[in-house]
Amino acid sequence: MTAPSPAVDLTALGVVPSYFDAFGVERAPADTTRAALAGRFARSSLLAPEPIVATPGRHHPRLFGTLRREDGTTVRVSGAVDRAGYHMLTTDDGTVHQVLAAEEYLPQPPRTSGLAVQLYAARTRDSWGIGDFRDLAYIARTAGAHGAGMLLVSPVHAMAPVRPAPNSPYSPASRQWLNVLHIAPGDAPGAERADLSDLAAAGRALNTSRRIDRDAVSRLKEEALTRIWTVIRDDEPAEFRDWAAEHGDDLRSFATWTVLAETHGGDWRTWPGPYAHPCSPAVADFATRHADRVRFHIWCQWVADRQLAVACHSGVTVCLDAAVGFDFGSADAWLHQDLLALDFEVGCPADPWNREGQSWGLPPFDPHALTAAGFAPLRALVRSALRHAGALRIDHVMQLWRLFWVPVGGRVADGAYVRYPVDALLAVLRIEACRAGAWIIGEDIGTVAEGIRETMAAIGMLGYRTETGNRCAGNPENTVGAAGTHDQATIAGLLTGADQRDMARIGKAFDTADIERTRDELCRQAGLDPSEPLDPARIGTAILAQHRRLAACPSRIALATLDDAAAVAERPNMPGTVDEYPNWRIALPAPVEDLLATPLARDLLEVLRTRG
Repeated sequence: MTAPSPAVDLTALGVVPSYFDAFGVERAPADTTRAALAGRFARSSLLAPEPIVATPGRHHPRLFGTLRREDGTTVRVSGAVDRAGYHMLTTDDGTVHQVLAAEEYLPQPPRTSGLAVQLYAARTRDSWGIGDFRDLAYIARTAGAHGAGMLLVSPVHAMAPVRPAPNSPYSPASRQWLNVLHIAPGDAPGAERADLSDLAAAGRALNTSRRIDRDAVSRLKEEALTRIWTVIRDDEPAEFRDWAAEHGDDLRSFATWTVLAETHGGDWRTWPGPYAHPCSPAVADFATRHADRVRFHIWCQWVADRQLAVACHSGVTVCLDAAVGFDFGSADAWLHQDLLALDFEVGCPADPWNREGQSWGLPPFDPHALTAAGFAPLRALVRSALRHAGALRIDHVMQLWRLFWVPVGGRVADGAYVRYPVDALLAVLRIEACRAGAWIIGEDIGTVAEGIRETMAAIGMLGYRTETGNRCAGNPENTVGAAGTHDQATIAGLLTGADQRDMARIGKAFDTADIERTRDELCRQAGLDPSEPLDPARIGTAILAQHRRLAACPSRIALATLDDAAAVAERPNMPGTVDEYPNWRIALPAPVEDLLATPLARDLLEVLRTRG
C-alpha cells in the first residue's frame, strides 16, 4: 500500500503527523497506517458539520437561527442559549448544527481521603467466590465510619456471558450496563421464595482459594438468579416493570445481545450472518422467540442496579471507573459497529512502565462518525455511571483528546495518534456531571500531550498522581494523590522484592536500579534500614510512613489502595500480559471484615483521616 496522496490533509482530518514518546524520541505513523486513515476519514468526515459548544448565557458568534431545545421547544436565538443541554440549531441558510451547551466548571469534591477497591478481590465471608455489591456497601460503611470520604471502585461494566469467563474489567461487553457477577443473589428481590442454600454453600466454598474462578462463580450465580426468576417472572414487581420501561430499547438490545452470545458465542463477528447487525429483522425475530430469556437478562440488570444503588448510598461517595473501551466482539461493538474503526485497536506507545508499548484489543470510535451520532455512546456511558455514583474516573483520560490507533495485526510502532473533538466531549461530560452533581477524575498517567492537564484544571476535572517518597509533596491541588494503581507494584511488593521476582519469572523487562531506589526511599522515610530483612511489622511501618506523606500532600483527595491496607505483595494486573500472570484474578488474602479490622488498616485510615 502506498502513502496517501498529498491532496489528503491528514492533519486536518485529525491524524497527528508525529509525536514524542515518553523517552523523548519523535515518532511518526507508518505509511500504511496513514493511507488507511486517509481513506477512512475522507469518507466519515463528510457525515456531520462541526458541533457548536457554548456556555449558557454567554455570547457565541455562531448561535444565530432557530434553536430546538432538548425538551422539544423552539426559540429564536441571537448569540446565546439560555440553558444547558443538547440542542439543535438551524441557521438561516438551512444548515443544522448540534449545540452542546454546558456549564464551564464541573462540580468539586471537598478535601478528603478514601480507598481504591478492586471489587472482585474484596470478598466477605458471605461472598460467592468474588466481591459483590453487598460487599461494596459493607466496605463503604466501614471506611466511612473511619473517616474516609470516598471509594474508587474497579470497573463494574457488563461482561460477556461466556466460558471461560472474561477476567479483565477493562475489556467489557458493555460500559453502559453492569457485571451480574457482582450481584449478591441472596439479596435479590424474591430470593426468599427460592431455595439457594446449596448454591450459597458452594459459593462460600470458593472463598477458600485466593485465585478467583469466574467460571465457577458464573455457573452458581446464573443458577441462583434463574431459580429466583422462575418463581417471580409471572408476578414481576411493579418497580422492575417501570425500570425496564424507562431504559427501553437500549436495555432490550443489550439483553438480546446477551442471549445471542449465550447461543452463538461471545463474538458477534462469528455469528450467523443475519444476526451480524442489531437492526436486522432476524435479530428482532430472535428476540421475540427468546422473549423470556431476554426478559431474564433485563431483570438481572435491574437487580444489579438496585444493589449498586444501595452501595452508592452507604455513607461515602462511590467513584466508578469507566474503562477506555470495550472488546471487539462485545455488545457495545455490535450496537455501535457503524461508528467504529474495526481495522484498528486502541493502545499506547512505549513508556517507562511498559517499554514495549501496548495494544489493548479495543476498537476505537471514528471521531467523525461519533460526532454525527451526537456523541450518543458517551452520553449513555456517563449518564448510566452517574445514575447512582457520586463521581466518575475516566481511565486514560487522554482518550478525550486523542487515542493511539494500532493497526489490527500490526506493530505498536506503526500506530498513529488520532485527535477527537475534545471540546464537544468535555461539554458532554460537564452536562452529565452537572446534572448529577458529580465530580470527575481523569486518569492522566503516561504520555500526556501538552495542554491536556491545563484544560482539565480549567474545567475542574481532577488529575491522578501516583508518587512514592516525598515526591507527592509536589502534587497539584486539583488531583487525586495515591501511592500506586492497579497496574503498578504494591508497597509490599516493592519492599519484599515479590513484584520484581514476578516480573523476572514471566520475562517482563524492568529497571532494577529504579526499583532499588524506590525501595530504599520507602525504607528510609520510615526509619528502616533497607539492608535488614523486612518482616510484616516493618512493612506495615513503611506503608504507614508513605501514607503520612500522602495525607500531607496538596492533592484534593488522598487515596490508599485496599491492597496496601492489607499489605498485599501481588499487584492486581501486570500490563502487557494475558495468561503469564493471574491478572484480575487474585483475591485479597482474607475476608474484608477481617482486613479492615487489622491494626494496619485501622491505622492507615486514621492517618488519612487526619489530613487537613
